[in-house]
Amino acid sequence: MLKKSSVLFLLIAGLTFAAETVFQQGSTLKFFARVSKVSDAEITAYMPSSKTLFAVGGNKTITVINLENPKKLAVQEVIAVPGDASSVTVFNDMVAVSLIADPHTEDGHVHLYQYSDSLRLIKSYTVCPEPDMLTFTPNGKTILVACEGSPAADYSVDPEGAIALIDVTKESESEAVSILRFNHLDSAALLQKGVRKSGPSSFFQNLEPEYITVEPSGQKAWVSLQENNAIAVIDVMAKKIKSVFPLGAVDHSLPGQGFDFRKDKKAKIENAPVMGLRQPDGIAVYSKNDQNFVLTANEGASRKSPVFTDETNILKLFEKGSLNTDIFNASWLTALQKLTLSNSESCEIFPDHQCTAVYTFGSRSMSVFDGNTGTLLFDSGDQIEKTIAEVAPQYFNWNSKKKKVEVDARSLDKGSEPETVTIGEVNGRSLAFLGLERVSGIMVWDLANPQKPVIIDYYLDVKDRGPEGILFISGENSPISGVPLLIVGYEYSNTIVIYTIQ
Repeated sequence: MLKKSSVLFLLIAGLTFAAETVFQQGSTLKFFARVSKVSDAEITAYMPSSKTLFAVGGNKTITVINLENPKKLAVQEVIAVPGDASSVTVFNDMVAVSLIADPHTEDGHVHLYQYSDSLRLIKSYTVCPEPDMLTFTPNGKTILVACEGSPAADYSVDPEGAIALIDVTKESESEAVSILRFNHLDSAALLQKGVRKSGPSSFFQNLEPEYITVEPSGQKAWVSLQENNAIAVIDVMAKKIKSVFPLGAVDHSLPGQGFDFRKDKKAKIENAPVMGLRQPDGIAVYSKNDQNFVLTANEGASRKSPVFTDETNILKLFEKGSLNTDIFNASWLTALQKLTLSNSESCEIFPDHQCTAVYTFGSRSMSVFDGNTGTLLFDSGDQIEKTIAEVAPQYFNWNSKKKKVEVDARSLDKGSEPETVTIGEVNGRSLAFLGLERVSGIMVWDLANPQKPVIIDYYLDVKDRGPEGILFISGENSPISGVPLLIVGYEYSNTIVIYTIQ
């Protein structure tokens, strides 16, 4: 079922803006409440016992919101912390927050608080450089921290990415904190398998953990390595990184895997000799019948600094003589000339005129992998772009960060940018909720068959822009008795929105 609200367009200084515009394909999500002007509108965590929401947004603050009356959301207090708060997680009455140091290349910290009427600091742990995301294991005994360890802008310092495990049952910090590194792995073998390296630093300095998901038993976790187009498998009990598997690319030349690569103010999804590197940011694990399915939000990520970039374009590759001119004729060189491409893939190392495909950042899709073997089980291909083109054509591949309504603004650079994904159980159904950062809005998938998810809803309200973090609250834990909720932090619009789930 396709539902569209009435749309009022205003013409101001030659630009077109839409007012009070909501688009929806299905009926799974229903708007419930919004809190506006929240500076920490990125990552949220919920404490059922106190009906309290905690939010962070890369600032030196934690925003506390009381949900006892969720229809009347209001900020309860804003608490200062000694570092940029990148992530927050909750277990029982404990709140853990990751703090990035200044400079970010130095070791970061995790602050563990207890909350009743206010946050009380229990402990502070030193972890690895640039902690980007953290989460409790299901039993609450361990905090896992993904430390990205990205380089300084001039690459004068480039720490190795790592995973920190914090055993909150231990008294001393030395006993509590374990730093898991990648350097016991065979870098040559990982490169051969397709784990991506881009940058002047060593292979292990290039590995940059981004996001963590943990299976219900708490024994195994998966960590996205976004720039590396890979996922690391963590044995939590053994405190060891077991393996890293590459995620490959979507072949946009195949039916059902096309994309819009033209900036012509039209939603035009086509096939092309282009491979889309998945490079997920957020990931989630769905466990069913003793099998772990890892879902990936395939955003894409390039490197660009004053001293290094892995971006290129097709004309530069043509000038180097590496492209197969039987495929990349004058027509394709013209059609693809403005598309942002990777210079770290096979075209750079192929013999003369042998490269048959070019690589771009992000696949504009959601994928499902076997968490144990790394085998690809599903990729949505062009389903996301086709859905947006049908439901909200006026906002197809617009850049919600800039707010300006311009169709195709992002077609040359990662499209809708699937940012994050989370999973929830609703009335016996397992659903995946996918946030689209640049186009904005939430896409809902039914996981009845996790090897073939089905889109059942897409909700877009253009007042809420740039979904960064998505939090599912079960009916059992909901502040609205028995009603499951989805809470989304919208980074660009500085709004936090609550949806009920039907």
